[in-house]
Amino acid sequence: MKEIIEIKQAQEKDIPVLENIYIDVVNWFESINMPIWSKERVSWEGLSKEFAIEDFYIAYINNNPAGCMALQDFAPFFWTDLIKKGEALFLRRLAVKRFASGQNFSKYLLEYAVNKCREKNIKFLRLDTDARKEKLNKIYQDFGFICEKREIKKIGEKDYHIAFYVYNI
Repeated sequence: MKEIIEIKQAQEKDIPVLENIYIDVVNWFESINMPIWSKERVSWEGLSKEFAIEDFYIAYINNNPAGCMALQDFAPFFWTDLIKKGEALFLRRLAVKRFASGQNFSKYLLEYAVNKCREKNIKFLRLDTDARKEKLNKIYQDFGFICEKREIKKIGEKDYHIAFYVYNI
């Protein structure tokens, strides 16, 4: 049977679906001793501090939630030099559940984000990620993202190793 992949913009009723996807990813990264996000940060209470529900898109394989991402037109926290709305879309919190990982599934979400840029006549898709997660960085590079810079930002007591990527539309 051929897999049917569909991506939909999230609605309020999808909050538990988003939390489930993120918890699956958090649990897996913790199991390999590479924490990515805290469970509090991926609860809706945590997510809603940075995102609106309409920022999220959920990808389904045969109606089973398999991944998600947020797309925003404004991301001033790490992108302080790009604070004008409408210059870029910012891809954030890309996550793929374990059952869909290793199948190049993130490519569908990335292609969808590129198409959203085209629909809005936006020339750049940008993202930031942990510079130390080589496999994750390779996914973005293989898709065609270019690393513009890497830097370490100290936030509170913690150092964040950040890779800043751009995809030219």
